[in-house]
Amino acid sequence: MTDKPMLLILPGWGGSNETWKRFLSLASKDYDASCLDLPCFGDTPCPSTRWGISEYAQFVVEEMKRRAIIKPLLLGHSFGGQIAVRLAAEHPELFSKLILVGAAVVRPKFSIRRFLFWCIAKIGHLLFRLPMVEEGSVFAKQLLYRLAASPDYLETAGIKRDIFKKVIREDQRRLLPSITLPTLVVWGTHDRYTPLRYGKRIFRLIPHARLEIIPKGKHGLHIQAPERLLEKIRAFVFL
Repeated sequence: MTDKPMLLILPGWGGSNETWKRFLSLASKDYDASCLDLPCFGDTPCPSTRWGISEYAQFVVEEMKRRAIIKPLLLGHSFGGQIAVRLAAEHPELFSKLILVGAAVVRPKFSIRRFLFWCIAKIGHLLFRLPMVEEGSVFAKQLLYRLAASPDYLETAGIKRDIFKKVIREDQRRLLPSITLPTLVVWGTHDRYTPLRYGKRIFRLIPHARLEIIPKGKHGLHIQAPERLLEKIRAFVFL
């Protein structure tokens, strides 16, 4: 048992204890920090059915009970931010504060990137059968998915791909005005996957939220700038 604040991290798509290792090491000075391997990532297998955000949120609640985690600071990054918003809105009594980092909460129904992704998913398999692209199909797929800002799609298959296609359509904006937890929103100016304008929108919709912007920061602030991210969090937690 420790008197340090508990920090529970919900990583983004593809994230795990391993990808948050350096951040956790640095954070251990001030926090009893842990990163939860969500189903399909790290050491946690995929579920047998097509989960959405509500199922992932319930998984977190059950894991907190199993591990006896009480009133932690909740940090959600990217996809983990989607889940964190659902938890903060539906189970505020379980957490002390909310921290959203590049959170993928805003999921527009239409965007150029989404349209590109849809086109690739629908006709890509036909395109890659053409003789002139067949030889370089792996490279071509990688290039097209990156142009559509969906490199994660390339890394999925089976139920994991089905889950990915479901969660990228689950916009959580409607929940933001109901959040009562003290909230910190942290964003990088150079975030290409969840642009800063989305972070500002989230900040405006959560009552009494605080926005911190990291100049030149990218989407993976915990990897690119862990010290600066921790500075922002520390100033928020130890007010």
